[in-house]
Amino acid sequence: MEFQNQILQSILWNFTEQKFSDIENFRIALKDYNEKITDEKFSENLDKPILKINKVAIQYEYWDENIEDIIEPDFLLNADNGQFFTTAELLFKIHNQVHEKLKDDDHHFFEGLELWTGENPNYPDTPLYFLQQGS
Repeated sequence: MEFQNQILQSILWNFTEQKFSDIENFRIALKDYNEKITDEKFSENLDKPILKINKVAIQYEYWDENIEDIIEPDFLLNADNGQFFTTAELLFKIHNQVHEKLKDDDHHFFEGLELWTGENPNYPDTPLYFLQQGS
């Protein structure tokens, strides 16, 4: 199966925002954040299937002050409908997964996802995307 090398580069987000208990509140915050930053109407279709798979691995990085090193954990996400991820669902789940580690990190801005084309030893046969983070 072919996957896009880069996805969601046109959406802006900040992982310092609070955790969200439901996807609807996240959608509102995402729309408001993009409109505030760009001063334009947010026109991204958040219900669009962005990954037509039922699970994906995501890797990100953060600075761990205790050991003074960069940590690069990964985690597995499962699509709620068992078939695909919408833009809103994918970003909502990523945000809630990384928020705690990134809320005080310099690199807390979302800059899209990039596909890893090598082997994924932690989750074989599952696509792995790197979370592109900016400061």
